[in-house]
Amino acid sequence: MKIALIGYMGSGKTTIGKILAERLNFDFYDLDAILVEKEKDSIHDIFKKEGELSFRKREHSMLNKILKQKKKYVLSVGGGTPCFYNNIYLLNKYSNTFYLKTDSYTLFKRLFLEKKTRPLISHLSKNELFIFIMKHLSKRVYFYEKSLTKINIYKKSKHDIVQEIVKFVI
Repeated sequence: MKIALIGYMGSGKTTIGKILAERLNFDFYDLDAILVEKEKDSIHDIFKKEGELSFRKREHSMLNKILKQKKKYVLSVGGGTPCFYNNIYLLNKYSNTFYLKTDSYTLFKRLFLEKKTRPLISHLSKNELFIFIMKHLSKRVYFYEKSLTKINIYKKSKHDIVQEIVKFVI
């Protein structure tokens, strides 16, 4: 069985993915981390040097390779991954997709605290960040909603979210 976690940045895909993989005794992969390791450069720098299109092509290629592996794993993908190159359809075809869904204000509160570690938003003021999330999320939610399963994570603990996913896959 293959599980893919999708959702907006700050929704907890990596955190939940690691806990879920450990709970199920599956391998855990973070698509962004794999790309950073392979390219020996940060995603921010790849975006800056080569542009988003180049990054998305590499991301799509790596996603294809991972999805077609035959082993059990939990995969966390970047917030934009499902929105390009029909990736959401690939994710749904080769894995059980779970959209970690929450409201924009919760995302804002989390991302505001993590701003320094996220190059895409590090330069934004508090107001700009909230507006950015609202606009960005509204463009991406169309793709996220195509996931096979939606998990509302609003005000739930990590344990409760993992438990909810486990119920779907066991």
